[in-house]
Amino acid sequence: MFKIKQSLDAVNYGAYFYNGSPLIMEAVVDRAAKFGYDAVDLWPHRPMTFPPDLNAEARKKLLSYANDKGIKFAAVDACTNFMRSDHALVPHTEKELLYVRSCCELARDLECPTVRILPAFIGYFWQQYWDQGYCQTAMHSRTYEVSTQDDYLLEWDSVRSGIIESGNIAKEFGVELAVQGHPPVVNEVQDLIDLVDEVNLPNVKIGLDLPLFDHQESDYVYETVKKIGKKMIHSHTLGSKTRIGPGGFAYASMEVVPGEGVENWLPFFKACKEVGYEGYFAYEQCAPFLMPGHVKPTIEEFDRRQQVGFDFIKSFEDQI
Repeated sequence: MFKIKQSLDAVNYGAYFYNGSPLIMEAVVDRAAKFGYDAVDLWPHRPMTFPPDLNAEARKKLLSYANDKGIKFAAVDACTNFMRSDHALVPHTEKELLYVRSCCELARDLECPTVRILPAFIGYFWQQYWDQGYCQTAMHSRTYEVSTQDDYLLEWDSVRSGIIESGNIAKEFGVELAVQGHPPVVNEVQDLIDLVDEVNLPNVKIGLDLPLFDHQESDYVYETVKKIGKKMIHSHTLGSKTRIGPGGFAYASMEVVPGEGVENWLPFFKACKEVGYEGYFAYEQCAPFLMPGHVKPTIEEFDRRQQVGFDFIKSFEDQI
């Protein structure tokens, strides 16, 4: 039987999207063990495990605590952005590379094989002027650059260069990078495949998230995973729904528990089994949502989602 190894993403308990306080990492490990998870994805940002905040002794203690609970660390989920700086004297990429180095060091110290990076992450999906482009998403308002796609190509080149440098840094620490597709530069799965192919480093591979697929048709989902094959080394599980307004206009998306969204999980997991995927599937709650009565959720609702999501994903082991 193919085991779907599940990881609990620590970002869920950073108190960004619920009323209450963030958890310390030991408490996240406790929840992972309680709910049945095999591992935890580290969130290398405050208030969780920002690398400069954890000295060598703190890292040893955290690793020992997780080992005692039977919990591995699946990935260090760094939020990175290798887009161009807005000013010649603001070395944006240089700071990103320093951060990548600190995350790779953290991964090594916590016996974690993978650092997840994002090519170009601005928090939101799209740039303010994304729909002002000509055959491609625009990086700024309409200009000659936009009309020739040079605005996009400059960002692509910057992202690719940043990931190449990051891959060389990761090699020093013996870890692999999982590049996760995310707008505004990597806008579809083929963009992600192309980017990793162009980087062309053996330790730079793909973090493939089904909720970020272009669409959910069964053959497309199955063939995409098969095409990527062994280059897939990490994945996130969550549910997503499109919010529809007057006239059928899609005005937003919302995160829901896996199984309540549009994701077509069965062909995804079938293909993962066939390609011999050995990585983890991390449940991530990385967007806000409201409870009935228009109130923010409590940590208890996050706990509920972690357990329900785990059980839903695990149910596919008997179906594939």
